[in-house]
Amino acid sequence: MDNKLNYNFIDILWAPALAFSAKKILVMTFYLITSLGIFNIFTYLSLIIDGQDSGTIFAVYNFFPFFELSFDNIVARIIFYSGCLLSILALMLGFFGVSLLEIESIRGNRFYSGLHAIRASFKRLKQIFLAELGIGLFVLFIVILFALLGLVSRIPFIGEWLYTVLFVIPNFLIAIFTVFIILIFQISIVLLPATASADKKGEAFQAILETFSSFIRQPLRWIFYTGYAIVAGKLCSFVYAYFCYRSIQFTSWAASIGGGKKMTQMVKDGLTHLPIKSDLVKETLSVFPGIDFGISLSQYSQPTSSEPVSYLMAFMIFLIFATVIGYFLSVIATAQARGYAVIRYLKDGYKIEDEDPADI
Repeated sequence: MDNKLNYNFIDILWAPALAFSAKKILVMTFYLITSLGIFNIFTYLSLIIDGQDSGTIFAVYNFFPFFELSFDNIVARIIFYSGCLLSILALMLGFFGVSLLEIESIRGNRFYSGLHAIRASFKRLKQIFLAELGIGLFVLFIVILFALLGLVSRIPFIGEWLYTVLFVIPNFLIAIFTVFIILIFQISIVLLPATASADKKGEAFQAILETFSSFIRQPLRWIFYTGYAIVAGKLCSFVYAYFCYRSIQFTSWAASIGGGKKMTQMVKDGLTHLPIKSDLVKETLSVFPGIDFGISLSQYSQPTSSEPVSYLMAFMIFLIFATVIGYFLSVIATAQARGYAVIRYLKDGYKIEDEDPADI
């Protein structure tokens, strides 16, 4: 198959189709579940330390404690936010794995497996972590400088004049630059894994440099590509979710022919253990957020069974649901990888497709 790029929007147009790959969905779903697991551990640990009734919260939200949390204990607050950051880092590893699969496909290596991508992601954990840490420390350094300036401004009379004189130059200019860095820091969650996946050496500084360069030199193109990926990914993931829903219905119906109504009831019992009324489930099973058109699971909201097998069935259904979100995120990661390949050529004249595939 031809792996040549057109170096325009056509290369990103087919991202939803290219992302609909078993190995890409596997990689993204694996890290999505890992991210959720990390978030749950740190969230409930912080709730316990804060002295809150974690048992009641678990009974309501189970493994999806996505609601506004507040902590009185500073240690609990630190643990919670640390868990959030680690969860994001786990998602970035998933973005990296999917991006690597796409980059290798662009290089002509279409047999690069999902397991290889997962192993490579773990090996690049240090690179991605140091790159994000570097950006974060720079922002923190600027914040400390402004804090010190605030201390100096406490000096009677002289401090206020000094703060006022320096307000535009350099304070305001530094502030604008810092706000831009913070914007890049947020963008790097999806863009940096793509730039890192194309770097065979695994250097943190190179990933940071390419992330900044890609957005600074082609901001509108990157925004357009990413916006398309989000919209197309949501629409296609809804279609995929619909087929998953109908497939589960077909499986239970066909099995009930030989096994009786119990087969269908087992699926219903499993669904009752999942937070199907949560905003996450509602938005995932809707065609677009805010549009009341989608798959309704309200008929399965009443508890019907507490047998151990029903919890296992709930886990199996959860895995299927996770692949829906995994596919959506896979579309974004695939578009980022292809978009970076296009932007890299437009800004540097460099073709990633001319590189040799990575060693397996």
